[in-house]
Amino acid sequence: MSNNEIDLDIFEILVRQNYEKVYKSIYLYTKDKWISEDAVQQAFVIGHTKLYQLKSKDKFASWVISIALNEAKRMLNNKNNVKITPLTDLHLNMLPDSKENHIELKEDIDNFLNKLKKKETEILVLKYYADLTLQQIADLLGINLSNTKVRLYRAKEKFRQLIDKYDKDSNQNMGG
Repeated sequence: MSNNEIDLDIFEILVRQNYEKVYKSIYLYTKDKWISEDAVQQAFVIGHTKLYQLKSKDKFASWVISIALNEAKRMLNNKNNVKITPLTDLHLNMLPDSKENHIELKEDIDNFLNKLKKKETEILVLKYYADLTLQQIADLLGINLSNTKVRLYRAKEKFRQLIDKYDKDSNQNMGG
């Protein structure tokens, strides 16, 4: 068996293990099934041709997510369609079992995220869904580590403020 065959076998296993995570990361960013599918497919094609650059298979998912995110941005820019609502599904695993609660929280999170700027949403997805390190995020976004930390802090703060305001408004409407 040649090195290319071994690489292809390893690559196929890595794709199977990581496809869903990569797709969900990109879908949460684009909210567009077709662009997400295209970006992910293109990322895996690029990943296959540049597999030799990957230093550790443990970093495969974040590496391909980075490639896919760049592809998705390129595709969105080409369409002039920048519509994002990421993180929506992130908190669904923390909900009670009620389907109504799932739907209600999903809608609330969508509303919160729609109020954030694109850069704020992007950094939250990269950190909390794609599970990239701050240095990986900095490299991907082309900003320094200090700016990455500041951007993440501000995005979390804005998201938290939106939730706090919602909670306060909800309590007032209930007479509390």
